[in-house]
Amino acid sequence: MGIENRKLKDGIPVIDSRAGIGTRVRISRTLVGRLFLFAIFNFQFSICIAPVFASDKKDYDREIARQRKELEELRERLQSEQKELESLREKRESTLGTLEKITGNIKHTEQYLSKLDATEETLNGSLAAVRQDLAEVEGRIEERNRVMAKRVRTLFMSGSPDRLVLRGWEAGHGERAPDKRVGAGGKEEGDFMRKVFFMKRVLRYDRSLVQAGREDAALKQKAMAKLDSRIAEVDGFRAHKAEEKATYSRARKQQEKNLASIQSDEHAKQQALQEMEENARLITDIIAALEKRRQEELARNKKATVLETGARYCLPVEGEVVSKYGLQYHATLKTTTKNLGIEIRGKPGTPVRAAVSGEVALITRIPGYGMGVILDNGSDFFTIYANLAGIRVRQGDKVTTCQELGAVSVESGSVYFEVRKGTKTLDPSEWLRTGGK
Repeated sequence: MGIENRKLKDGIPVIDSRAGIGTRVRISRTLVGRLFLFAIFNFQFSICIAPVFASDKKDYDREIARQRKELEELRERLQSEQKELESLREKRESTLGTLEKITGNIKHTEQYLSKLDATEETLNGSLAAVRQDLAEVEGRIEERNRVMAKRVRTLFMSGSPDRLVLRGWEAGHGERAPDKRVGAGGKEEGDFMRKVFFMKRVLRYDRSLVQAGREDAALKQKAMAKLDSRIAEVDGFRAHKAEEKATYSRARKQQEKNLASIQSDEHAKQQALQEMEENARLITDIIAALEKRRQEELARNKKATVLETGARYCLPVEGEVVSKYGLQYHATLKTTTKNLGIEIRGKPGTPVRAAVSGEVALITRIPGYGMGVILDNGSDFFTIYANLAGIRVRQGDKVTTCQELGAVSVESGSVYFEVRKGTKTLDPSEWLRTGGK
């Protein structure tokens, strides 16, 4: 079929085509020709308006569920810390422990309040996405209705179907392309078969429009129900957020007041400094005991281990060093203290790895830092990893460089890392940078 020329009439392309041998047929003047051309005109468009619901959009339901879970975990942690603080105040045993708990509680309260804002923002985003989905479905329905209305108008303007289609049909022809042969029926037979072929294509296209319309109607109903549900969810969360913010903002102010009270009490400050010195002494005693045990094993002809050098050492956890080695200003006590190691911020649950290969010498509670692992790295070197949860190694295990030892604990949100040669402390950051040299 060759195209002679193209123009628009009543919004429909009019095409002159050639059929058979030297036969010229003006399809646009028949109902079947109009319907076929109208179908071709809208074929690409029907692809564009086919239902393509938001498969490539952000999965807000999963994100909201994740954030709600994090909110619940933070809330439980805050409640647990409140109970621990009450217990510490009643026992009056550890000023340093109380200070650390208050500081941690204030930090976690701020995280909780910030997470409330983030979750509300996500809910608002999901509400906008549902509205957009609904608008897209309604747009497709409206456009498809326009197409169908145009079809009805075309049928009305064209009059009754061509009699040749009704009169000339013979069983057994089936659905095939236009026959270019000029047989006994001559031109009428070729035209008739062509029109039947086109008519069947138009009917299939109409069925696809109707089916797509049904699918969009179902999608619209689903989107409207989801919109109502999400609006109710957003309204409920806003009310909950307002209550939580009021409650925990008051709690934070009270903790800040308690912290200021301890900071202004010189006796309490001195007691906290003494506790820090005692913790450092206890760690030194632990290392001294391990060094003594190592010397005894060497005396029993155990082969001495050598520190691995020349390889790139691992930072125990990827994050910011929030407390450096040596003399540093202590923001909570508002005085200068000596740090024997470094603290690295890490998201709770993040793996903590061995800086360098060694043997697990001891798993114990590190004074002032919670549960920890001490590695004998050879050549009199020991590395200490504290504030751990979910410890994955056992005493006596051989570990390799960067092997996972445990995870950052929920309570601390940081890892304490210390390096010693014998009982002497070294700057961990410098030691890692030089590879133990």
